[in-house]
Amino acid sequence: MKKNKTIKNFGKKIKKKKSRFNHKKIKSLPSKKSKKIKYVSKYKKINYLEKIIVILFLIFLNIIIYYAYNNDIEENYGLSFEQKMNDYNTKKFAIFGRNDCSICGFFSFFIVLLGCSNKYLNKGYIPIIDLVDIKNIYNKGNKSMHNPWELFLYQINNYTLEEVKKYAKNISYVKCYSHNYRPNETFIYYDNNSKIFWHNFVKKYSPFKKEIMTEVKIKMKKLFGNSKNILGVLIRGTDYLQRQIAHPIPARVEQVIPDVKEFDRKYNYDFIYLATEDKNIKKKFMPEFENKAKYLEPDLHKKFNNEIEKFLNDVKNYIFAMIILSKCLDLIACRTSGAAAVFVLTEGFRHSKVYDFGVYK
Repeated sequence: MKKNKTIKNFGKKIKKKKSRFNHKKIKSLPSKKSKKIKYVSKYKKINYLEKIIVILFLIFLNIIIYYAYNNDIEENYGLSFEQKMNDYNTKKFAIFGRNDCSICGFFSFFIVLLGCSNKYLNKGYIPIIDLVDIKNIYNKGNKSMHNPWELFLYQINNYTLEEVKKYAKNISYVKCYSHNYRPNETFIYYDNNSKIFWHNFVKKYSPFKKEIMTEVKIKMKKLFGNSKNILGVLIRGTDYLQRQIAHPIPARVEQVIPDVKEFDRKYNYDFIYLATEDKNIKKKFMPEFENKAKYLEPDLHKKFNNEIEKFLNDVKNYIFAMIILSKCLDLIACRTSGAAAVFVLTEGFRHSKVYDFGVYK
């Protein structure tokens, strides 16, 4: 009996030991150290998740701001299609381009066609600008392309050439020449009433497209950050080199640099923005102002299907440059159609200087 009891007790002891051993083994797996590691990694995961949520929220917020800004520029510009259809049935339309000018820049066309638009509005017509059917440097005689005017600007009340030709009941095709309709650009530089009139005219009747203005905003952000303290400088080179009859004689870069330095000494700009199509002017001008000098470089990575596309892209870059100038705090410029457009587009400069050396004869 004792033997059996001892054996039983011995068996219990063995079992007890085994159970202790097993219990310790299980307990040792999730040690305090490993618990701590697990807890930290879980905390980090939560942290990362929060960061991802914040980043996604900021991206979403930027998208909302982007589209809010986009819609803020000439929001809902123009009439609805139903309203336009009513006008197509009841109103008179005048369609015109301008006489071709192989040496004229886009803003020469811009100023002349604004003058034509004003004349025909005063005669009771709704003016529609056509740079498709009339051969000019912007279509090279290619009638199948889109209207270059409508690539960059709105027509009055956002009518389109295609719609007018399709639906309008009363259309007159008229001629527009630079000498009888062009506003006097010197009035735009020096006469405040003229400046205000043409500024309000463009804003009301033919503003630049929302896409153009959005791209300008993005480019200005890259060039200047949030600074508004910018001096704009426009120096033309082609007119000076080619000496075109009746074109303004522009200042040479050597004449402009001392005036820019004087302006900068007085007003201490954050940036000096140069607009020019002449590489030699850029080469001489930029080193004089080191890090302050900024220039809008064209996008050299774009691919084009034909010469017209490439040409219109160059025109677009020229438009960007003039709009950026119009948003500078102060301006120094040569007399050109581009400069006249800058004065039309600006809300006003604090200080400005325009060189006037007459015209080539």
